[in-house]
Amino acid sequence: MQQDGFTLVELLLALALLGMLIPLCLQMEANTVGYICTTRLRTEATRLAESIMERELAKPSPGALEGTEGLYRWEVKHNADQLAVRVTWLDRGQERQFEVVSLVAAP
Repeated sequence: MQQDGFTLVELLLALALLGMLIPLCLQMEANTVGYICTTRLRTEATRLAESIMERELAKPSPGALEGTEGLYRWEVKHNADQLAVRVTWLDRGQERQFEVVSLVAAP
């Protein structure tokens, strides 16, 4: 005898499986969005650090500076042979930082 359609047991199993998979998929999506946000913040911090470093390398006088730009705090330590730029920001309640250090040739 041939049956058309699904039995009640098959439908209940399919619904139970969907009930378990949908929350897992939503959790994966939330994690992915968090990682994308973290990556975006780190990329912006990197660009900011590189921009500040280029600006400071163009200056002849060493010194220390600090400031803010949007979500980021930055500080520069520029002495005779080294330039360091540190960028700090908050990401999901934790303080993160990125530092770029370069040696400076004597003029």
